[in-house]
Amino acid sequence: MTINRLNTRMSAFSGPPFTPQPEVSPSIEQPPSTAEVAEHLSPQQALPQQPPQPQIQADPAAIEGSADIVYLSDLQLRPVEWLWQDRLASGTLSMISGEPGSGKTWVALAIAAALSRGRAPFTGEKLKPCTVLYASMEHDSSEVIHPRFARLNGDGARFVVLRGAVSAPSVLEDALQRTHARLLILDPFDSLFGPGGDLHQPRETRSLLGTLANLAEKHRCCILLIRHLDKRGPGRPARRGHGSTEISAALRTEFLAGASPDAPSQPTLLQVKSNLGPLALPLAYKIDDAGNFLWTGPSTLTPEEVLATRPTGAGRPERRFAGEWLRQYLQDGCETQGTIERDAERDGVKIATLRRAKFDLGVRSARDGANGCWYWALPPQEEPQPAVKEAR
Repeated sequence: MTINRLNTRMSAFSGPPFTPQPEVSPSIEQPPSTAEVAEHLSPQQALPQQPPQPQIQADPAAIEGSADIVYLSDLQLRPVEWLWQDRLASGTLSMISGEPGSGKTWVALAIAAALSRGRAPFTGEKLKPCTVLYASMEHDSSEVIHPRFARLNGDGARFVVLRGAVSAPSVLEDALQRTHARLLILDPFDSLFGPGGDLHQPRETRSLLGTLANLAEKHRCCILLIRHLDKRGPGRPARRGHGSTEISAALRTEFLAGASPDAPSQPTLLQVKSNLGPLALPLAYKIDDAGNFLWTGPSTLTPEEVLATRPTGAGRPERRFAGEWLRQYLQDGCETQGTIERDAERDGVKIATLRRAKFDLGVRSARDGANGCWYWALPPQEEPQPAVKEAR
């Protein structure tokens, strides 16, 4: 028997005829919405609700042209932190002005020496010792600063000298960060910033002083500026010092160092400004021929007398002027006759007139048996006797 293989193969593919399907245009199915999905899910499978996004509000101070305001009731009262009571405060600018040779640097170093030892200047009141940072372009640290500071009995381990010119305030920033100084002395401050800055221009002055004030506030230190006064003449120190009047306006405390033309050998440190409290008493000081600095006590000198163009005793009788000079000279205690006569001649008082004034005042003289020197002293003040009523 013969098998027809061709028919067998053909029958394997037999079936209904092929009919072509119509073409379907492609379409993009849209995803179901959240509500449609939630309808097909159980309550446990419902999608979580998205929390509302917080709205970011811009800082009004960061918007250009907006005002940065604060209510006084929201500010925390901070008491003044004094380095030297009523004179130098932490976080502020201060300044000592005076003519060349008035002893400004001596005064600044005397303050620094006392604070480095934990003592208040003049009174010696016990304080917490602090580090002092000193910058100067006029005085050599090894020839001038070091011997003076040693004579003042300062602590050299707490006295740091910043050498060279201050090319930028960032140099002071770095020095304060490294030393943690509580007092920064710039002597004189106008020569430390190079010839590029003109302190007679108010705009440049405000910019520089604003930077220094920020440094003082940030590091909680007092920045003490030393400034030269121009030649002697009338007017306030702010108008006679190097730089514009903007300098004095930025200070919290300001001092004047100098002496009256009537008594050049009796200089005084006077406070002429304080935004933090009442003015402190003037303090007289003395620098002897051996180079020793000494506070001599309160003084009655006024800023007008220090800034006078000529002696206030000019035109008065010489004997009366000599008497006033001698009374003021001896008000702090006795002194040797040789020292008195030397200082009198320096201040324009003749020796003969001085001895007549000594008689007028009743000045007492006594000889020291140990060294053979004669000492002069004012007579003791007699206490007023109470009035006695006469019996009738």
